[in-house]
Amino acid sequence: MDAPWSNKETLKKSNKLERLSNEIKDFESYIAPTKKEQLNRDTLLYSITQLIDSLWPGNTVTPFGSSVTGLQFPASDIDLNVNFEVLPKNNPIDVLKVIRKQAVSRHILPNYSTRLVANAKVPVLMATDENQVSIDITVQNECFSSDRTAVWLKEYPMLKPLFMVLKLSIANYRISSLPTFEPMSAKTAGLASYSLICMIVSYIQLQASSQHPSDPEYYANLLLGFLDFYTEFENTRQAISLEGKGAYLAKNQTDIKIDTKPGRLTIIDPDVPNANVARSTFRFDTLKTIFAKARDDLRKRISNSTKGESILSSILQVQSHYFGEPRSEGARFRVRQIWINTGEAPVKFPRKRFNQAYRPNLHVAGHRYEDERKPYRGERRYNPYNNNNNSPQRSYNNSREESYDREYQRHKKNNNSHLAQHYKNKADRAKRR
Repeated sequence: MDAPWSNKETLKKSNKLERLSNEIKDFESYIAPTKKEQLNRDTLLYSITQLIDSLWPGNTVTPFGSSVTGLQFPASDIDLNVNFEVLPKNNPIDVLKVIRKQAVSRHILPNYSTRLVANAKVPVLMATDENQVSIDITVQNECFSSDRTAVWLKEYPMLKPLFMVLKLSIANYRISSLPTFEPMSAKTAGLASYSLICMIVSYIQLQASSQHPSDPEYYANLLLGFLDFYTEFENTRQAISLEGKGAYLAKNQTDIKIDTKPGRLTIIDPDVPNANVARSTFRFDTLKTIFAKARDDLRKRISNSTKGESILSSILQVQSHYFGEPRSEGARFRVRQIWINTGEAPVKFPRKRFNQAYRPNLHVAGHRYEDERKPYRGERRYNPYNNNNNSPQRSYNNSREESYDREYQRHKKNNNSHLAQHYKNKADRAKRR
């Protein structure tokens, strides 16, 4: 079934815009976190928080992003910030190094899944646990976007279903001439999630105020109107302002610089003076091509669809299964890509020279990259040809089993039954290995 989020009654509606509206609301429920996904996320968040509290009592560990706002997808990562009154190390990078070392030694995170990005504007420790839940940890990083988003979600109830559909469908598209471009990733010059939220709020404030949520076609008109509006949006001539009831400001109406390059987008940050929310977006012209394609795909399906056929699946394609069956969970949840053929040759990015030394994107104090990599502790421990140390060593599985068993006893003592059962199962699996 190409639309497992909706039942037959929804798909049989003769009014096609009403059918699309119901599909949008159904998709919000379909993509909501399952009990297993929520447990895995809560377990990792609890373990990391307890670890940091044990290292530096008195700190403030604050989740932010989709974990707080509820705008999370099956594979969304956890964003976590640690604040100190007095930084316990020389800089945030050294703090993140300690967190990584301790998380690996306590078997919270596997060593191979951790990556410390030190040369970013805000240094971040990125990692994935055994349940394929990802986490990004920062230090002394104030983030206002989560609080602002929470306020908007209360003020505009239609924001959440529209965001969930738009983010996943926009991310679904790929451009033939830019095969590595990810539309919903600021890392590839696309849109950040908060930028999309601001765009939706601005559209609701200024373009959709005349529509009433009780209209059966309301969400369909919102989706089509959003794609119509931003396909033609003059991003080189005006900035999006979200103050008060919202506005579109020309160059002479704002202090912030409006970049005239076709790929730039200017969204005035409502919380940080003279800051551009979309400062990492450099391919908005490509995004407008995607908006136009999604709009055309929807209108074509609306014109040609028969009774019982999904309209939303024209821009949003998930793994096929029947309505009522559980969807794939966590990182196993996949969305099928829709390619847009531009007729242009793919852009070739410069490659490194053959003999160029590999320089990892990691911060290692005092490390010379041209030196041969030293084996890490795990390799030295399990290398059968290393006879330097004849003392008996505990196997990895045994030490991990003991660690899980300690966590099980601790949670059982504290009456955390669901976490206790979780670690008991992990200890049993380690014992069987």
